Amino acid sequence: MRTLADLLVQLCNIAVLEEITVLHLRLCAQHLLTSPYPVESKGRRVRNGETLSAHSVRDYMLAWKAFFNWCYQEELIEKNPVTRLKSPTMVQRIKPTLTPGELQIMLDSCDLRTDMGFRDHAILSLLADSGIRLAEISGLRLDDIHTGYIKVFGKGRKEREVGLHPSVGKVLWKYVQKHRHPLSLNETALFIGYRGEPLRGEGVYEVVDRIKKRCGFEGKDISPHVFRHTFSKQYMERGGDLLNLSRELGHSDIQITRLYLQDFGSAEARKDHDSRSIFNDIKTPKRKKPKREQNE
Repeated sequence: MRTLADLLVQLCNIAVLEEITVLHLRLCAQHLLTSPYPVESKGRRVRNGETLSAHSVRDYMLAWKAFFNWCYQEELIEKNPVTRLKSPTMVQRIKPTLTPGELQIMLDSCDLRTDMGFRDHAILSLLADSGIRLAEISGLRLDDIHTGYIKVFGKGRKEREVGLHPSVGKVLWKYVQKHRHPLSLNETALFIGYRGEPLRGEGVYEVVDRIKKRCGFEGKDISPHVFRHTFSKQYMERGGDLLNLSRELGHSDIQITRLYLQDFGSAEARKDHDSRSIFNDIKTPKRKKPKREQNE
């Protein structure tokens, strides 16, 4: 909303809420799509001189729509300028994922003899095994870790349980018992930085980025969110259920989960065909030997 307010003044010389029209909003959106973004924006990681993607501009416009819809409902404005405001057309790209081999390389690069190395190994393991969001892993507390599952608070502060593989559970237990050294004994955050303070989302991002470069994966799109896509794809490749996956990911709509599986194509889906075919319950007729023709 601050970005919109600045653009309305710079491009349209508009600073009064009631004067904003859909044309003004379209002009601001077009500016974001075509003009170089001046500085790195929080959460966007846009380099100086680059333009925002259509996905990012869409997210801005969703915030604008929510704001003006609220203003209209509260009768702060007589006309709603976002009624005819359409989001930009987005190119559907396949979501990047990690292969088991790439994940193994990243895990093996962590020095398990050090506290920070073991912590990084635990972070990667948990991201890959649970598919939780960046904000969710940075918000984990000691009381959220249970045998076989973790409790996370997702968007809208909705609590959900996410399964935990036994080997990952052992890694977390060992990290907590031997390698977690908080500055305060009362600290409840699961992951701790090298100064003994809670590791924030930006810190988790830096952990993944550092390991990515160490492994020689600079040219690959690897971020904490890529682990979420990786979890989703691997879950389905191993015969998982779409509805259960949606619940574990914390999606409010199963259609959102489908977007995560754009890389799960027919080649992967057909591998499970035999075990799920109706012909497992059909008796295949045996070939009968042809009767010998009798000589007339």
